[in-house]
Amino acid sequence: MSYRIDWIGTVALGVVTGGGRPLAFSLEDGQTVPPEFREGDEVQIANHPEEPVLLAMGFENNGFYEIKHVKSGATLRTMHRADMYKVE
Repeated sequence: MSYRIDWIGTVALGVVTGGGRPLAFSLEDGQTVPPEFREGDEVQIANHPEEPVLLAMGFENNGFYEIKHVKSGATLRTMHRADMYKVE
């Protein structure tokens, strides 16, 4: 599935699904979006979740989303832990 970059912020990246659903991916402190990423560009997103057993045992969440800029091949990795405060 492909997505389009909707907006680029200092703390998050906004994308839109093919059906128009907005999504946001939080950046960690000091992390920036690659310069190749531009509003309206197509990206692909792959989810790499942490093992649920490790999370249940209290280990740090090392799951991530890998966002690939289709035109350039540049990638951005956003960590699931950057959004954990939103779901706890």
